[in-house]
Amino acid sequence: GAIMSLIIHELAHDAVARRRGMHLRAIILSSFGALTDDAYRPENPANEVRVAAAGPAASGILAIVLGACSWIVPGSTFAGEAFRTLALINTSLAILTLLPAYPLDGGRILRAFLWYVSGDLILATRAVGLYGRAIGFGIVLAGLLMLALNGTWSVAAVWLLFAYWSISQAAREGFTRTLIREGGRQVTADEAGLTASRRIAADRTIDAALDEILQSTTSGPLLVQRDGDVIGLVSLAEIQRIPRATWDVVTVGEIASSLDDIPRVGQDTSLVDILDLVDASTGHVALLVVGGRIVGAVTRQLIYERIREHLRAPRDDHMRRNSR
Repeated sequence: GAIMSLIIHELAHDAVARRRGMHLRAIILSSFGALTDDAYRPENPANEVRVAAAGPAASGILAIVLGACSWIVPGSTFAGEAFRTLALINTSLAILTLLPAYPLDGGRILRAFLWYVSGDLILATRAVGLYGRAIGFGIVLAGLLMLALNGTWSVAAVWLLFAYWSISQAAREGFTRTLIREGGRQVTADEAGLTASRRIAADRTIDAALDEILQSTTSGPLLVQRDGDVIGLVSLAEIQRIPRATWDVVTVGEIASSLDDIPRVGQDTSLVDILDLVDASTGHVALLVVGGRIVGAVTRQLIYERIREHLRAPRDDHMRRNSR
């Protein structure tokens, strides 16, 4: 019954999201009904409110229906007790998830309001996260007080402390995802310098090219070219599948991975859009194309690094100005 209540709560989020033309990447059950940014990525404040409010609304309606059933069915029966218990569970779920602590549904509604007022999702997420920590601090104090009382309060105390830890972790991860995605929306592949991947000749042996390949581990796979045309990609992963004794005779072109089925994007594509393509692709890589020619290859690691550089730039500029 409790698990089914959680499922209905999450399905309500999904139903409203789909009705608004969106979709949840995954339905993630938690004992706190939190809708993570990994499951749902908000597009605007209005949709954020609609999707976030759907879960508590469904739990509230279910609590009313089950409560009415408990009045109709004799309380001394098993069915009556079951209806009463499930009504209490759904009432608690609706109230708990409406607490203004991000990423609980109430916290997401508060974030949507701050986002609407400020026009800045990152600022809104940071603010609601700080507010949520204050609420979490109160939860910790309550948990510690219950532990001090011992007895029947011990289980509730442990649950409250676990709740604070879980919500804090989810809030921290949610803010990081929001920061990465919003930062990625603001910069294109060309602006991030992703259209100039290093190249290596197809006829070079693994031994001869090893140093260059090792240096590319943080800058994405190398483009393997023959007669000026890119014919494949090579990275440390391809080398590790080849016996060490043959590195002096096997060429880079022979081990290069195929370009088939790899998604291709233009230089004006935002990093967050490229990141979505990379995550969805089989090889977790995307090719950058300019004027019909392949000029770069990017991985999730490289995109994250470029987004972090973009986010650090304003802070570094501010520090340089203050040091003058």
